Amino acid sequence: MAFQYLLNNLLVDVPGAQGAIFLDPEGESVEHVSRSATPYELKLEGAYHGIFLRQATRLAGLMKAGGLERLSIGGTKMQVISHALKDGYYVVLVMEPGSSLAIASAALARASDAFNREIP
Repeated sequence: MAFQYLLNNLLVDVPGAQGAIFLDPEGESVEHVSRSATPYELKLEGAYHGIFLRQATRLAGLMKAGGLERLSIGGTKMQVISHALKDGYYVVLVMEPGSSLAIASAALARASDAFNREIP
């Protein structure tokens, strides 16, 4: 499936990437790949990032800031970037702390364009 290929490419293209997950508008996993996390951990991380994206989108709308494209959260044990896709789908990339956000953001933007072409 094309989604699995795109997620695998994210792990290859982003140094420090540990997992990637593609989710539907309800936060359910469509496809995922991981180097270290269990499927449950990755699905849980992805579902929470759906909540974060929806809330950040709502706040951006209240502030008249325009549409939200991506959300980045950095912690002491991991960094995560979520990217909104068409029709409420989204993709989440989990990385080691200290991974390059610039490289990850560029790779995720390219992958997001490809995901949007593949979403039915």
